[in-house]
Amino acid sequence: MSTLFKYSSFASGFRDIKAHYSSNIGLWLMFGGLAVMFIPTFWDLMITTGLWTDDVHAHGPFIFAIAMWLVWKRWGEAHNLLAFKSAPVLAWICFVVSAVLYIPGRALDIIYLETGAFIWALTGIVLMEGGGGLLKAVKFPLFFMIFMIPLPNSLVGPVTDWMKLAVSTVTVDVLNWAGLPAAQSGVLIALGKYQLLVADACAGMRTLFMLESFGILYLNIVIYKSMFRNIMLPILIIPISFAANVIRVIVLALITYYFGDEAGQGFLHGFAGIVLFLTGLIIMMGTDSLLRLVSRKYHAK
Repeated sequence: MSTLFKYSSFASGFRDIKAHYSSNIGLWLMFGGLAVMFIPTFWDLMITTGLWTDDVHAHGPFIFAIAMWLVWKRWGEAHNLLAFKSAPVLAWICFVVSAVLYIPGRALDIIYLETGAFIWALTGIVLMEGGGGLLKAVKFPLFFMIFMIPLPNSLVGPVTDWMKLAVSTVTVDVLNWAGLPAAQSGVLIALGKYQLLVADACAGMRTLFMLESFGILYLNIVIYKSMFRNIMLPILIIPISFAANVIRVIVLALITYYFGDEAGQGFLHGFAGIVLFLTGLIIMMGTDSLLRLVSRKYHAK
């Protein structure tokens, strides 16, 4: 009887180990297939088309790296996978949606369809492995990946043109208010004997995307219970980004006016971009502090 019990226990343990090993094999096969499909996509984003290195979408690789790290971290925190039930039907729906996006995207070089297909495919793997329970654990990083998708030029172009014109107008108004001889012709700013062209990089789209994504990441990390702060901060990031970019153009205009065109277009031009992002972060944190005070006052009533 004792021997039978020992054999039964050994057989049960062996089945558990085999099931766990088989599950890991299936998981690694799915991740292997994901890599085979999408390494060419990310190669195109970084090398062939270079979209992730241009002025508008350069935040893409950072968003991807942060999101994948969060998926790995939160997947690991949900370590009791035996409590989760696989959802193969929902998983296959996600795989089909991913294929519908990936096939025409790859065939027709529509990169934002390819990139979006990656999110659906990864969601399918999550559902296949742990169902809705695991999906709930990693839902934020999957959502966060939306910000890495390059937007089509038909959408970015008109918005960029409008923001360049608005930045130029506000910059000239501020310089005139300060008593400097500034004039505007479209996106061309005349300041003394110098002319400055407000290019796409100065429109603020990159700053807007980066601040918006990092603002949402910040809200997810601090986990505010105030709905007011969770809604208002992402909305206010839009004017914050615009203000930060106006500051950048004003700084570059003043550098050019007082130190010459070479100074304005040299090292200080790139350094102004760093100052721009840091300025945006500082304004965002200050705005969040004000929202915290308003939220506390509101709840106190």
